[in-house]
Amino acid sequence: MMKISNNIMIIDTETFSATHLVHDVGYVIIDKDFNILHTNRMLTYEFHKLAPQLLKNDRFYTDYEKNYNKARLTEKVMRWCDISKEIASDIKKYNVKVISAYNLAFDYKALQNTDTFFKSNAVTRAITAKTRKLLCIYNLACGKLLNTNKYHKFAKLHNLISNKGNYKTSAEAAYRYITNYTEYNEKHTALSDAQDEKIILEYIIKHNKGSVKYGLFYNCYKKAQN
Repeated sequence: MMKISNNIMIIDTETFSATHLVHDVGYVIIDKDFNILHTNRMLTYEFHKLAPQLLKNDRFYTDYEKNYNKARLTEKVMRWCDISKEIASDIKKYNVKVISAYNLAFDYKALQNTDTFFKSNAVTRAITAKTRKLLCIYNLACGKLLNTNKYHKFAKLHNLISNKGNYKTSAEAAYRYITNYTEYNEKHTALSDAQDEKIILEYIIKHNKGSVKYGLFYNCYKKAQN
């Protein structure tokens, strides 16, 4: 079994495809034994309340618009500067030493872009601190899980091959594989996706040996094509 010795925040963002600004953020904070310490989800007030028409430009939003209409009534809808501060506060409160996401490079950039756009810096300072480690679940999945002959057989059997002939490496594909829930579809809402990513990370850590590589990684899908 691989070892993780710190509390981890697994975070997911839903963004506008063109602008890379966050309108939905959710996260799960876990300890080294994968016990859940805290979950949180926040919708960005500036988009969901002040300019909801802008959301219709996002493909995932329009696919799940009914879910978001309900979420605006039940979830926290906050100005970005307050969201940024709350994420930073939870990182400190729960002594988070590792920031993680399925495609961490994407979420890492999205959080910083949104901070810059709204002239905030709380979450940027928190996630870029020198004491914070970065863990890309996507990199782990492609290097430890989705590059195996067993997954490749599963992918061929269950239509997880892209139009270009590559093995699919999304979080949805990884979740289907480890759970054998072959019809599973991601909700593409931030907290739900973060909860899926927690399950994927836990599976990889508990079914592999060796050290965990930290940092930002790009083009991870290539590792799964061999």
